Order: sequence, then C-alpha cells, then structure tokens
Amino acid sequence: MRQKVIFNIIGLLMMGSIFLGCEKYADDYKDYLDNKEVVYPGLVRNVRYQAGNLRAVLIWNPSPDPNIKNYVVRWNNGTGTATVEATTHDPAEEITVVIPGLNEYVYSFSITAYDEEGNASVGQDINNVRVYGPSYESTLLNRGYNTSDPYQFLADGTLQLNFNRRDTMNVSTTISYTNTLGEQATAELDADVNTILIPGYQLGTAIKYRSSYQPEPDSYDVFHVMEFADFPTIIKITELDKSLFRAMLLPGDNDQEYSWVLSNLWNNRYYKSTSDNPDEGFHTGGTGMPQSFTFDLGRTAKLDHFRLWQRDNALYAVANFKVFEVWGSDTAPNMDGSWTEWTKLETFTSVKPSGLPSGQVSDGDRTYARAGEKFMMPASVPEIRYLRFKVLETWGSAGYLHATELTFFEAN
Repeated sequence: MRQKVIFNIIGLLMMGSIFLGCEKYADDYKDYLDNKEVVYPGLVRNVRYQAGNLRAVLIWNPSPDPNIKNYVVRWNNGTGTATVEATTHDPAEEITVVIPGLNEYVYSFSITAYDEEGNASVGQDINNVRVYGPSYESTLLNRGYNTSDPYQFLADGTLQLNFNRRDTMNVSTTISYTNTLGEQATAELDADVNTILIPGYQLGTAIKYRSSYQPEPDSYDVFHVMEFADFPTIIKITELDKSLFRAMLLPGDNDQEYSWVLSNLWNNRYYKSTSDNPDEGFHTGGTGMPQSFTFDLGRTAKLDHFRLWQRDNALYAVANFKVFEVWGSDTAPNMDGSWTEWTKLETFTSVKPSGLPSGQVSDGDRTYARAGEKFMMPASVPEIRYLRFKVLETWGSAGYLHATELTFFEAN
C-alpha cells in the first residue's frame, strides 16, 4: 500500500512537469514573429496574358481584400520586377500590366499582393507566356491574290481587287494606292472577305499591299509583314466606241454583197437577233481566198482583244472565218492597196469547242459562238488606228466570207 502511494505521487509530479514544459513551448513561436499575427493578403483571380511584340501583357481580376496596397510582378528568377498599384478592389474589374523590354522567348511570371503593413500574399505564377518579335515577324507572308482573276472594273468604273481566302491568324491587309488627286491613299481588306473596292484609283499607278497577323487569337499586338508586295499591274479594258468606226475600201479589198455592208460589223445588232436578216452582217462575193477588208477605228488605241460573232445560221460552216490575219497601222493607209506600210498584229484561228466534224454543232459550240469568240492581241502590239483583216480560210472552205459583228477592246 505504501509503495502504491509513492508511485502515485511520482506520477503526479511527472505530469505537472510535462504540463509546465508544454505551456512554455506553446509561446516559443512568439519569439520568431515578434509577438505579431501572421497576415496573408487575398489572392488575385483569373490570371491570364496577351502576347505582345517584345512585351507581355498580364491581366487579372483584383482581390476584394481592401487592405491590398499594390502588387509586385517578378520574372527571370526575380531579376525583373514591376510594382502595380491596387487601383481597385472590385473583382469584376480588371488590372492590366504591360511588361516592356522583353526578349522573344517564353516567360514565367509571379504575382504577389502586399498590404499597407507589408504583408505578402502567397505568390501566384503564370507560366508559358509567349513573347513574339522579329523572328516571328520574318516568317509572315502577304495574303495571296487571285492569280486567275486578280482584279476587275465594275460597271460604274470602280476597281475591285480579288484575293484568296486568308491564312490562319491573318487580321487585315493594307492596300496602298494613288487616287485620282495624285495623293497616296490606303484601304483595309478585312480578314473575312476576299474582295475590296478601291475608290478613285488613278489608272497607270502602282498598287502595293501588306498583311497583318496576330500570333494568338487575343494577342495584344498586331504584327505586319516586313515589306509591301506589288499587286499585278492594273490594266483597264474598255470597249472602243463603235460610233467612230468608218469603212474603207482599198484596192485589193473585197467589196460587200447582198446588202450585207461592212458597217454592219459594228452596228451592235448581234445581240438583238440571231436570224439570217439581210442587214445583220457583212458579206463578200465569191472571188476565192484570201479576202480582205479595211476600216478606221476613228482614233489610235492599243488593242487588248476583240470578239467576233459568226453568221448564226451557219455556225462553224460555210463562210464564217476560220483562219485569218489582222494587220494594223497608226497612219492613214496608202490608197494603192499595198501591204508594205501595214504591220501584221497576229494570225488567229477560230476554235470549235466540241471538235465535232463539219456539219455537227453542239450546244456548247452555240453558246461559245453566240457570246462572241474572243481573240487576244499579243502584249507587244503597237498602238494602231487602222485595221485590215485578211481571211485565209473559212469553216466551210467557201470562196467568200461573212460575219455579223466585231467588237474591240483596248488596254488603258
């Protein structure tokens, strides 16, 4: 019994010693905190970035903690810092910070909030922030134009440029041109459209263009192709005024027959009727091949192309032109009928799209012929005023010729 009492007393003494020791250690942390409470300012929300040109743009929604005084942004292991004042504590608003002077690289940033007492929040990181610059810009290419149909003039004379569909991340293309006042002007082609009107374009002047890109969908900066590219030379193709045309009959030329006079070739009636009316075209007598005729355009022009309409009730047959030469002169022809002062512009051959044998004509052949068969002049042809046709062969090997209309177009 005595021994048990001694053990109880020893146990109580040990418990008291432990309690006193624990009470002392519980206050030891105050020695390290200088008897102050640890405070952590609130965290920002929705941290994100926008890619920039040798800069980064960081964006976040601020902490609602009203005690926050500023934020410190750090990068490059803390060698780069920026302090941002806490201008708002409304989480619905945004704080935007532009970090300039960066290299073209991928960065990591940390954002730490500080209150008035200098207490710091737990740092928040934003990684894989891409910064773009000259290396990226050097890879950019100008948007392609439609090579088969780069431009056209609308009915009111306005120039329209035609581009291909944009590449990914293309945002716009700047068109630089000279207007009719002789001033440099620009127009912007939006990324989602393929055509653009160029108001007041001055014919004969160059057009250049340069495209712009964003490397990422919400990039802060737009990047431009380093140099403007040349757009194809603009040539306006216009129809010659047929009211100026005048028939000429030179020695050696073939005269008109059957009231199908030469001037019918420019009377614009081909679109009104395709019937075999006696006043619809030009017809010569049967003197054999070759046969020729001459007329005056009324003024000098650099021809781009012309269209020829056959006699419709004899398509690709009888006396419609098959192989013929076109000669030109810029001075009044010698009235002796010689060819010495004429320049041969080109030899042309009419085409039958179907290739069917003589006497057979397809619907495609009819459509092609009734649109007026187009014959392109060589780019090297000089300016001329007088034209002389020499027909070498007709579709039906006839010894005479006939046609219903000729329309000429010049390049401006």
